[in-house]
Parts: sequence; C-alpha cells; structure tokens
Amino acid sequence: MDRKLSKSASADAGDIVTLEIAPAGKDTEPEMPPDLKKALAAAAPKARAVWSDITPNARRDWIHWMTSAKQPETRTRRIKNACSVLATGKRRVCCFDRSGFYSKSLNAPKAAT
Repeated sequence: MDRKLSKSASADAGDIVTLEIAPAGKDTEPEMPPDLKKALAAAAPKARAVWSDITPNARRDWIHWMTSAKQPETRTRRIKNACSVLATGKRRVCCFDRSGFYSKSLNAPKAAT
C-alpha cells in the first residue's frame, strides 16, 4: 500500500482494514491543447458538434492519441485526421492502444515475499 495512504488510514503492515469503494464522481474535462483548439475552430461544424457531444473520456482518448505522437509532423497529421474523422460522425479513436496512457503506479501490487 502507498505509504501516504497507509499513514492517513493509520494502518501498518499486517493490519486488516476495511475499504469502501465509491464512484470517482463527475468525469473531469481534459485540457485541450492550443493546436487542437485552433484546428477544431477551423474544422467543419459537424466535427465541432461531435467533439462537443462525446464524453470527456472520449475527448481524453483523442487528445492523448494526438499528443502521444513523437514527431511534430505526426501530431499535425493526427490533428488534421481527427478533425476529418470527427466530421464523419466518428466518436472514438480507431486502433488506439490505451495501455501506455495510465500511470505505471496504477499497476497491480507485487506479491509479498
């Protein structure tokens, strides 16, 4: 268990604790990069409408797909493609591997030895 969490729960190694799991609450809106904001402003109205209608989680996937490009040219191409694909009504990124998206700290805990 994370040291900060165990300290706040007043729990030591070997203690038995009770956990309560609750929904995280409202999904927060991801921060839109300036280049994407500019591209969407110039995109077809349908692209803007679809962007506004998709969930924050879907917008986060689109943003991560675009910003995960290693080369500036790839990022520019992805933003252009995203605007085109959104204009067709598509709501999700195709063929996007989300496995590298989350923090490595969210891995399953290692077994005690």
